[in-house]
Amino acid sequence: MMMQDLKYGLRMLAKNPGFTAVAVLTLALSIGATAALFTILDGAYIHFAPTPQGNRVAVLSQQFIKRESETWLFSPAEYFDIASFHQSFDGFFAVRHSIPILTEGTEHSTNQERVAVVHNTAGMFRLYGIPTLLGRVFTADEDQPGGPNVAVVTYRLWNRRFAHNPAIVGKTIKLDGVPYAVIGVTPRRFQEWGADIFVPLPLDRASTSRSVRTLTVAGVVKEGLSAEQTAPALRDLARRVEAQYRAANPEYDGLIYVANDVRTFVVGDLRIALYVLLGAVALLLLIATANIANLVLARTRARVREIGTRLAIGATPARLARQFLTESMLLSVIAGLVGFLLGVWALGPVVALIPAHYIGEESEIHASPTAFLISLAVAVLLGIILGTVPAVLISRRGVAANLGHTRAAADDRGAGRVRALLVLSEMGLAFVVVTAAGLMVRTYRQLTSMDLGFQPDHVLTMRIPLPESKYPGGPEITGFFQELLPRVRSLPAAVEVAASSVRPMDGVARRDFSIPGRSLNTPRGIATADYRVITPQYFAVIRTPLREGRFFREQDSRDAPGVVMVNERFARTYFPGQEAVGKQIRLENEYSGRYAAREPDGSPIVQIVGVVADSRQLTQWSAVRELYDPASPEIFVPFLQHPEAGRNMGLLVRTQTDPANLTNAVRQQALGVDADEALDDIVTLRDQADLVLGPSRLCLLLLSIFAAAAIITACVGLYAIVSYTVIRRTHEIGIRVALGARQHDVLRVVVREAMLVAATGLAVGLVASFGVTRIMSSLLYRVASNDVTTLATVSALLASVAAFASYIPARRATRLDPMVALRYE
Repeated sequence: MMMQDLKYGLRMLAKNPGFTAVAVLTLALSIGATAALFTILDGAYIHFAPTPQGNRVAVLSQQFIKRESETWLFSPAEYFDIASFHQSFDGFFAVRHSIPILTEGTEHSTNQERVAVVHNTAGMFRLYGIPTLLGRVFTADEDQPGGPNVAVVTYRLWNRRFAHNPAIVGKTIKLDGVPYAVIGVTPRRFQEWGADIFVPLPLDRASTSRSVRTLTVAGVVKEGLSAEQTAPALRDLARRVEAQYRAANPEYDGLIYVANDVRTFVVGDLRIALYVLLGAVALLLLIATANIANLVLARTRARVREIGTRLAIGATPARLARQFLTESMLLSVIAGLVGFLLGVWALGPVVALIPAHYIGEESEIHASPTAFLISLAVAVLLGIILGTVPAVLISRRGVAANLGHTRAAADDRGAGRVRALLVLSEMGLAFVVVTAAGLMVRTYRQLTSMDLGFQPDHVLTMRIPLPESKYPGGPEITGFFQELLPRVRSLPAAVEVAASSVRPMDGVARRDFSIPGRSLNTPRGIATADYRVITPQYFAVIRTPLREGRFFREQDSRDAPGVVMVNERFARTYFPGQEAVGKQIRLENEYSGRYAAREPDGSPIVQIVGVVADSRQLTQWSAVRELYDPASPEIFVPFLQHPEAGRNMGLLVRTQTDPANLTNAVRQQALGVDADEALDDIVTLRDQADLVLGPSRLCLLLLSIFAAAAIITACVGLYAIVSYTVIRRTHEIGIRVALGARQHDVLRVVVREAMLVAATGLAVGLVASFGVTRIMSSLLYRVASNDVTTLATVSALLASVAAFASYIPARRATRLDPMVALRYE
């Protein structure tokens, strides 16, 4: 009987190719979108790493509550406090980053490149559960002080640099001229921490210094726990460390350790964006289901004579229900398979819309059995819904009602209410999806018009790392930049050139400071501000205006009095109601940041000589909520007075033409100064600024597509119900016209009833949107989740589209010949 039902179902679908094509395509588009977005969420977040242990890695930070500060860095002594702790964690490891020059037995520049090296404790490989592809990883004995120089190469570098040569194991490479023996190659997906090469991190267990923090510490959370659930155990550990070391380290007063899921750290707002998009797809799927249900219901109504005959010759309602269920399941499974294929096809273009830094290098995003099963499960669920409801409605009528069927009799009030309810639901769901798209449109406009405090267009940026072996101190670093900057400035397309320890939109470095003769309102009497070491032309390149005083000059050298510049936020915060220019501050030794280089100890007192406008120093890891924060207080110091901080400077070049066209010319000038120099992280400042918009841009584009599909689908449903109503009321319309009703009277009656259904749906959607769009609040910038302008615009748009959809069949009704209409049935 099952085979009989399948064959009959296939014949019925083939007999109605128009209905079949519309139903399959409508459902397949929604199922395909679900499969594609779930695949991205699964690959980029749920199964972020190649091993289960990698998906449980948490990065630690430590908060000094009494001092109102936080750091992601640890000293070796602090790491050893944590390394022996195993409650809630399988273990911990420490890493530190560097970007040395890689060479292979020759010093020619053609054989050199900058590579990302991760210095890590040996336990990291064991905790990740990663075997080597070739060779072995280094052991605990090899990451001790005085241990051998060994290295593990990642698959990426092995493929790109060494062409999969298995003889790499045992080969000697040089990092900044220091030889290392390659002992292994990692598997293809193991690209943790952005590494090209892993080398041992020799930490001295006898070290007692706790103020020099250069390590990132991470651990693998025990299976079954989340990073948040480790908080009580970490709190106990912090209390023990505080009690033992607070006397010598006052900052430990109120110490807290926080575990941060590394997946959330990498993926950031993309995870929220994907959840929002999946919600929009679910709503679109419901709209499509309601639309198909309307079509199925109308198609089923046309088969009531067949059903009555089946009942008359002995078929049971259960047998009929199974037949309808088989047909709808067949339709839905076909839609599910087509939808999965559409999702696989769309996966590449959708992933291309996501900025690369939101997807970990070790993540793999591809069509998976899980996505296929989800597509199939959605299809089966829809098949059950679409097959059960029509079967129940028909079988309840009984034999006599079905055999005595006429068009007027068959379309009872119950079926009419069901159709109206389905269209009402479509309009309500469409309202929510279109509102979400409208909110993202307004957010994107706010983001793109945001005043950054500088002009990112026509600026090329890059990093220039200088190895300590070749540039051991300030004089050597100063000499390099004093030769390079004039060379780059002389290029025909260059307008101005500058260098900065931290480029705009590329993270921050922070330094403690105090104000002589005055205790700041903090536990230590000192405060922390963002900190940049810059050359005099920095503000001319990024076009940040001067508010008070003067810019730096070439005369602000090592032998000149110490000077600084600050931003407006700094001046307002620490010198309220006063003129900041001429005031003095003391630069304390605490200095930390992604590219921070250690400066000589000392607490120089420096004078503020200028105040510049605030600028928004967002980064590619910034969450949208950070856009609401005001600019941070910022200190700028002249490079010539702090050359030791220039070991990894960023170069900024303002150009007359497309800045990307100047890359090779700048590289040649750098090689002209130092034939071994390799530029790193080359990007335009505009591209750097646009990275902040990644999740918002993805949401905007895909939600706009979903919104358009929702509008079309809902309006098709409204058009169908109005057309069906016109056909059902043909006889009634003929009587009205025969009794003197004019065309606009008939038009008004038909449109009014359709608009009543649409208006009710919009009202339901309006209420639902207040709750649903709150989920998007973390992605919105300067736009409320219940933004009145957006809600009013969406209401007007959908009402206009609904009026148009109902007007066409209503207009057709006004053109009916009364005599034909009166003879109808």
